[in-house]
Amino acid sequence: MKLIVIMPAMNVIHTSGIDLAHLRVLDVLLRTCSTVQAARELGLTQSAVSHALRRLREALGDPLFVRVGRKLAPTERVLALRAPLTEALAAVGRVFQSSEAFTPGALKASFRVIAADYAELVVLPRLLAALVSEAPGVDLVTTVVGDAVEDTIQRGEADLALGAFFAERGGLLLRPLFRDPFAVAIAAEHAPGRLTLERYLAARHVLVAPRALPGGVVDNRLASMGRARRVVLRTPCFQTALAIAARTDLIVTAPRSLIAEYAKHAPLVMFTPPLELPEVRFGALFSASRQDDVAHKWLRERVAALFGGSRRRAKE
Repeated sequence: MKLIVIMPAMNVIHTSGIDLAHLRVLDVLLRTCSTVQAARELGLTQSAVSHALRRLREALGDPLFVRVGRKLAPTERVLALRAPLTEALAAVGRVFQSSEAFTPGALKASFRVIAADYAELVVLPRLLAALVSEAPGVDLVTTVVGDAVEDTIQRGEADLALGAFFAERGGLLLRPLFRDPFAVAIAAEHAPGRLTLERYLAARHVLVAPRALPGGVVDNRLASMGRARRVVLRTPCFQTALAIAARTDLIVTAPRSLIAEYAKHAPLVMFTPPLELPEVRFGALFSASRQDDVAHKWLRERVAALFGGSRRRAKE
């Protein structure tokens, strides 16, 4: 089979002996930078992956990956191939998917999902329960990438990002899932009868910043009011913040559904914030190249169907 590979800012290269299996190997290698991990994910032997890499190197006249410690580091040339390769594989997938009826129960796939512990605690339990009964052949791999969420999705290194406060980028699409108001979590032994603004500002706070971004919704709002709070701990993990709040006099402002879920197993009381805060707009971020992918679309729709229901009311 003969393919024509178009590389950005380069001439068209005619390759022989390269098939879709080789391109799939290249796609996985770009993400894992490991022949061992690529072989495991593709269900191949490591020698088969190494053979495919040799054929690709010969066809493209470039080492593609060089050994750096235990990992393979991609060359500039293969990095330039990442975007068109992702688009090409997605297009090929759409061709074959359009000719067959899609059956979730017969799907064998592994989806890579970016999800902070907020999404893991609120979304994953219900989603996995649905997958067990409807698509038992589907596996999920979750990861946290800090402030590199949009870049990771654009590079095709993850299929879906679940969360909030995503930046708008060309080639990225957002599927809204639900809106979640903020609430305040306070240990039961330290909970006041009523949470006023003065009590809120006098307390010591834990700030949760899953994406390691500066500032935050609460502090921005307080600054607009000419007020400030004392943050004694900044952490990327909601569950860490809530665990600390349950055992100390520190308080946490977080999405209400997350506090409600965590409070089922911890001595926390939930209050409505004594200041006006915007709701968290929770959604699923994905690449436009996956928009018409039947399996990917099914997963997005399944997630959307599970959410948007009730939220536990906070104590006034």
